[in-house]
Amino acid sequence: MRKSIALGAAYLFLTVLSRGAAADPVVIVVMDGLRPDSVVEADMPNLVTLAKAGTFFANHHPVYASSTEVNGTALATGMRPGRTGVTGNVEYRPDVDPLFPVAMEDEWAAWTGDRASRWISVQTLPQILRAQGLRTAVAGTKGVALLWDRDWANRTVESPTVYGGASIPGAFKDRLVAELGPIPPAPDRRFFVNTRQDRWTTEALTKVIWSGADLPALSVLWLSEPDYSQHGTGPGSPQSRAALRNSDTNLGLVLAALEASGRRARTNIMVVSDHGFSTIAQTVDVLTDVSRQGFPVGSGFRDKPQNGTIVGVTLGGLATFYVVGKDPAVTERLVRYLQTTAYAGVLMTRDKIAGTFSLADVGLDGPNAPDVVMAMRWTSDIPAEGLPPGLLVNTSTSYNPRQGMHGSLSRYDMSNTLIAAGPAFRAGFRSETPSANSDVAPTALRLLGIPVPAGIDGRVLEEAFAGSTATPPVENETLDASFVVAGRTWQQYLKISRVAGRTYYLEGNAGAAPAGK
Repeated sequence: MRKSIALGAAYLFLTVLSRGAAADPVVIVVMDGLRPDSVVEADMPNLVTLAKAGTFFANHHPVYASSTEVNGTALATGMRPGRTGVTGNVEYRPDVDPLFPVAMEDEWAAWTGDRASRWISVQTLPQILRAQGLRTAVAGTKGVALLWDRDWANRTVESPTVYGGASIPGAFKDRLVAELGPIPPAPDRRFFVNTRQDRWTTEALTKVIWSGADLPALSVLWLSEPDYSQHGTGPGSPQSRAALRNSDTNLGLVLAALEASGRRARTNIMVVSDHGFSTIAQTVDVLTDVSRQGFPVGSGFRDKPQNGTIVGVTLGGLATFYVVGKDPAVTERLVRYLQTTAYAGVLMTRDKIAGTFSLADVGLDGPNAPDVVMAMRWTSDIPAEGLPPGLLVNTSTSYNPRQGMHGSLSRYDMSNTLIAAGPAFRAGFRSETPSANSDVAPTALRLLGIPVPAGIDGRVLEEAFAGSTATPPVENETLDASFVVAGRTWQQYLKISRVAGRTYYLEGNAGAAPAGK
């Protein structure tokens, strides 16, 4: 009799959950650039307490590239970059602008791109939920929040997107300004923490969007820190540690708002970062260096570039190259030169040129992807006493040594944070199973009782669910590629893990040895 009652209750619970009714709301807080080794009691007491009450994912990773827009889209869709179409923070998309690369979070570029084809090739988590009649809310200090939910048509103030002080629908900004004032200006990241902007965005969510009787089914809060300060002063600096405390304070405001409304006990919270972080060892003007070798390369043009021209984009810990007309001879000659440099780390190519990995090997194989992707070289050296390890060569000429950067295949860029707590998650659990940002969306869908789309790249993190004792099997592998060029052997590697058919990228690097060694 008792067994029948228990089975009946379980069946009723699963039936209700499968319909998306009465599911506990999900709150996703993104702390941009948060390294997992930064989550310490002295700087982040709220997050440490949350981790102890829930699950800490100790083997969590971004998708590659380890940059904001790429991983913002992966978090929002559960898909790898090749599937979403967002393979870099800045891309050359001639259907949008044939003369200059465009920022993927730019409102004009996204609006234009959606009319040319589809700016993001798949539906995002908020779009999926709203199609099921559920309310959503996205609030971000940074423009990446736009990529979560950029639908301008048929939007209401009940399911807004707030990004960098702007909003969809536009009328919602009037309400924000009436209650909070305009978003404050951003300070100089070399000297100040972005405290006021992150506080404004947090209050846009907690004081304005959450002012109603019920929470949206999904709420997303994207904070600019500690990324903002780490870029300015490097990870582990006094200013970057102040930025950690600032993000932790905003998390505290989120938790306090849930507690005050009596909603915290029935809310599932996921705190995640988009990527890790490294310290700049040196900066190399890659495009100037490549140009000096006779390559027709540029980052902008007066007239539409001709076949054989290379459009180059430098993105901190990586650089991308688009060969107009897909000329294979030009592409291979570029690769061979890069293999002779001291700054190239891992090289990836559309057609898997010998001595490189293919774009498919790292999940970048989309129709708009570059022809060559170069992750910069890195080391595990410590910048200075008391600072966290991880140095890389940087391509962005607006940043200097001792400042912070990401985008490479460094183990420090490819290790980021995920902590989950709430009624659905195991308490006091440390998961060693590899996970990635692409797993967040399918996990949120499962929590909300919405069917996970077939063919999604991410997986549901069931090992972290309350009552689970599962430990999924893990397969580890190291990919290698080499090629003899200029009398030396170019060698590169990529460490990966596989869980349930999903691939997780851990680190990759390269070097050159005398031929035959």
